[in-house]
Amino acid sequence: MAWETYLFVLKLFWRRIGLLLTANILWILMSLLVVTWPAATAGLFYLVKRVVDEELLSDPESAVIDDFWRGFRAEWRRSSSLALGSVAALVVLVVSLRFYGESTITLLNWLVGPISLLGLVWAGMQLYLYPLLIHRPERSPAAIAREAFLLTISYPLNTALTLLTALVLLAGATILAGPIFTVFFALIAIMQTVGLRTILAQRGELRLRLTPEQRAEQDRPRPPRSSA
Repeated sequence: MAWETYLFVLKLFWRRIGLLLTANILWILMSLLVVTWPAATAGLFYLVKRVVDEELLSDPESAVIDDFWRGFRAEWRRSSSLALGSVAALVVLVVSLRFYGESTITLLNWLVGPISLLGLVWAGMQLYLYPLLIHRPERSPAAIAREAFLLTISYPLNTALTLLTALVLLAGATILAGPIFTVFFALIAIMQTVGLRTILAQRGELRLRLTPEQRAEQDRPRPPRSSA
């Protein structure tokens, strides 16, 4: 992401820090139960998307904490399937890496490199899974994972920079610990959501920013097309 995008993320985060703090704490509490972690993550990203839409798309309806629960209830099935698939893929990668890395057969040791590369792709995919889940409510978890994979390999620079930024922020939050984690996950969710919107805008799939007038024009009902 460009420097201007990071500044926008920080500005938006600071502007809605009260709402995002509440959502972040809710996410932590619900994630402690483990089984509700995927749905809680979907709820957090649903609310974050509403916050971003309010700013970038001039959405007249303000984001509220109830949006967290709307996303939680609406996406718990798909988010759970997506999380299970992601964890299963990670387990396969870790087991394969250990097996081939400890193998006494030299030829098999060469597979450590490709598997490590797949691990990096898996890490990059995590940046897109939940933003895509919320952005494309009609698609199956498998389709979401496939698109996340294609975005990761199609935009390696964007993915690498966003992933590196997230890791640096995580390292800083871990060192400082304490209160930082009460807002950290919401900040990362905003960064991921804005990052996805930036890529989709580059692809011409949507406009990154709309004025209130453009939003009204977009939402205006279109007259039915007459058949010839």
